[in-house]
Amino acid sequence: MVALCAAIALPATNAPAADAGPYVALGDSYSAGPLIPNQVSSPLKCARSDHNYPSYVAAAVGAASFTDVSCSSAETRHMTGPQNLQAGTHGPQFDGLRDDTKLVTVGIGGNDAGLVGAAVKCVQLGLLAPTGTACRNNYAPGGQDQIVAKIQTTAPRIAAVLDGIRARAPLARIVVVGYPAVAPRDGSSCYPIVPLSPDDLRYFDGLLVQINAMLAEQATANGAEFADTFYESIGHDVCKLPGSKWFEGIVPTTIAYPVHPNELGMQSMARSVLRVLGSPRPGPRLSALARARRVVTRGRTARFSYRLDRAASVALLLQRATTGRRRGGACRAPSAANRRAARCTRYVVATRMSASGTTGSNALAIGPKAYGRRAGLYRLIVTPTSEGVAGGAQAVQFRVKR
Repeated sequence: MVALCAAIALPATNAPAADAGPYVALGDSYSAGPLIPNQVSSPLKCARSDHNYPSYVAAAVGAASFTDVSCSSAETRHMTGPQNLQAGTHGPQFDGLRDDTKLVTVGIGGNDAGLVGAAVKCVQLGLLAPTGTACRNNYAPGGQDQIVAKIQTTAPRIAAVLDGIRARAPLARIVVVGYPAVAPRDGSSCYPIVPLSPDDLRYFDGLLVQINAMLAEQATANGAEFADTFYESIGHDVCKLPGSKWFEGIVPTTIAYPVHPNELGMQSMARSVLRVLGSPRPGPRLSALARARRVVTRGRTARFSYRLDRAASVALLLQRATTGRRRGGACRAPSAANRRAARCTRYVVATRMSASGTTGSNALAIGPKAYGRRAGLYRLIVTPTSEGVAGGAQAVQFRVKR
């Protein structure tokens, strides 16, 4: 049934074949799909639908296996710890990960930042203030915005979640799924159907923009990709008519939880994820390349360290600095023809090597044979490659003294 719905509702995708391996979905209610038929979660309070966006994605990419452990009301702490619900306990979501998992989607952070609670509180305040600024006044008195502060403190938790996924599923392509445009972007109100003033709606829309920016930043910084679900959903907010709205208001017109995506919204979120998967997977990310010592005595080993967001082969290019002459915009080897040209620093290849890098911290040693026991300035360039895709190179200099 899910496969049929996906084939009807979603466009063809060019998702790479590598994504057809085991797929695990993590997340909160915006991933789980509370009340959308059919509810399949155990315990039932997780309110997980078999027509949520992970189900559509799994069908579209032809996942070899599909494990959906998303759960309504989940926070980042429920990735590694149990989530206690009235009808039972949902185990840590990371328990769904395996070392052969090839694709992970994760939609989390909104509950850590208090967005859902803020929406409920704002509705309560807005019942008696259809034209006021009750929501903004409550959460940002004097310009000190409590929700924005929570969004900022959630950022390191998202980084920790991505690190945890990578540690448990080192081969996985990780997609962080953002939050869609639930509120009208222009602040147009549909009071009393949704009892929020125009300013309340603009305020809540601004919070969604900020949490998405944080999620995108953390995805980029931690070797993951970001699926922007916001801009496709603009114009399909809670104030639109049934059939045009992808999110339900306080009084739902289709079977879905208030202020959450309905099935049309889930299909839109799936399209956003599939657009990411339809592009080539970014290469492995190498960071924190550092030398143990800036100056190494000739005949001694030079030592370095670096980090990888996933296991990769690493190409090492060691170059030695020498004097050149500036000619035609390039630094060229000295010759009779350019002997009067300006001096410049030219790098020549000292040696090429390779290494196998693992997820996380790596150590690297370059012995005196590699640099020929010659004193001078050297540059080490490190380039990671995984599954035939190269990541960005990093470089570091060191000096060998006599």
